[in-house]
This record gives sequence, structure tokens and C-alpha cells, in this order.
Amino acid sequence: MSVEERDEFNPYRAPESEGTVRREPSPRRHLAGRVERMLAAILDSMLYVPAFFWLLMGNAAAFLSDSVTYQLDRAGTLGILLFIATCLVIFSLQSFLLALHGWTLGKRVLKLRVVAVDGRPASFVQLVILRSLLPGLAGFCCGMFSLIDALFIFGDERRCLHDLLAGTIVVNA
Repeated sequence: MSVEERDEFNPYRAPESEGTVRREPSPRRHLAGRVERMLAAILDSMLYVPAFFWLLMGNAAAFLSDSVTYQLDRAGTLGILLFIATCLVIFSLQSFLLALHGWTLGKRVLKLRVVAVDGRPASFVQLVILRSLLPGLAGFCCGMFSLIDALFIFGDERRCLHDLLAGTIVVNA
């Protein structure tokens, strides 16, 4: 039996087609770079810096009012409350932009977007709950989680742990 005859009867051979198969571009080709993602995360983190002003002012007022016992007074409590309120406003704004457009302010500056793995827009639950809120709470409870989360970016898929949990990827917009 010749090679040509053997290939004719090969049940494992791929079917032939006269037309070409048209495929949609894979979102994998447009994955955002690791450096761009890191810079976007730094920019997003820098948005919280003004919130620390309230915390600093409240603690300074508490220290100046009673530097011996350093008891938290009304100014210190107000500073803490304003700090928490400012952080909640910033988180809410970032979550709103993420859910509506698929980007935070840092990602917008660097022209990045968060989408589902299949390239479609990601849902609110994927973006805000699974990708932002749960990893943020886990990082708050255990700082090691944040390190492990960030180190996952060095995998072949260039996805952090929070991306894997949410089923999302970050692409160039």
C-alpha cells in the first residue's frame, strides 16, 4: 500500500474544505503588557493619596490636643471618617467606570480595557465583585494574597489571580 492510498483511508485526517474558515481575531493577540498593567495599577492607587490627607490631619489634631496620652478626639474621629468616606467615593467612581466602560482611570490613561476571556464585555459581577472587591478584601485580611495575586501576571496568559477568578483579561483598547 502506497503512502497516498494510506492517506485516503485515514479516519483521523482533518476534513478538507474548499472555502477558508473565517475566524474572529483572538483577544489573546491584544493582551495588555505587564508594564502597562503595572503603571495603570499605580495610577489607580495614586487616586487614594488625597484620602490620607484627612487621616493625617485628624491624627495631627489628636496629637496636638493631647500629646501625652494621644487620645483620639473629635478631630481624629472626623479625620478617620472623612478618610473612609473619601476612599468609598473613589472606589465607587472606579467601580462605576469599570462596570460601564471596562476601564478605571489608570487603565483609561494607558488605553487598556478589561473584558471577558472570550472578548465580550465583562459583567458587573465579574468586574466589580470578583475582580475588585473580593481580592481587595482578601488582600486586606492577608497581605500575602496581594503579592501572590500580582505574581500571577508572569504566567503565559499574563493574567493576575483576580483575572483568573473573574474570568477576565486586560487588552489594549
